[in-house]
Amino acid sequence: MHSTSTALCAAFALSIAMMSATEAKPLRLISTNAQALSAKDAGIRYGEAAGAVLVCQSLRITPRVAELRGRYQGADLEEFDAQAGKILKAWQESLSCQHANAPVDCMISQRWSCQQALREIGPSGTAVRGLVEPKE
Repeated sequence: MHSTSTALCAAFALSIAMMSATEAKPLRLISTNAQALSAKDAGIRYGEAAGAVLVCQSLRITPRVAELRGRYQGADLEEFDAQAGKILKAWQESLSCQHANAPVDCMISQRWSCQQALREIGPSGTAVRGLVEPKE
């Protein structure tokens, strides 16, 4: 069985390989209180980016995603990976539509989740800017 960090790395390796070559800009981490994100919160956003590109055909990750995990080490990195894994798992489960009453419910839920991810971690994100962007 693969570890959480191995699964995350595999998901991002595929997404990074599919990205077009773009110039990376410095990562700007923000939070509601204008302080740097904790390892837990950053892991949540990392998992959100991983899940969003798996579910949302209209989104792709940016080079900034690779920078995010590199900011943490030791216990912080463990916390980061644990949170990222939880969020990625939730996105993966949404692909199966197990919790939907009908296919249309699943489609609506996925569409809403994609829109929310774009608001939170897209180019003008309210949580972390520039982890995902619309495909052109």
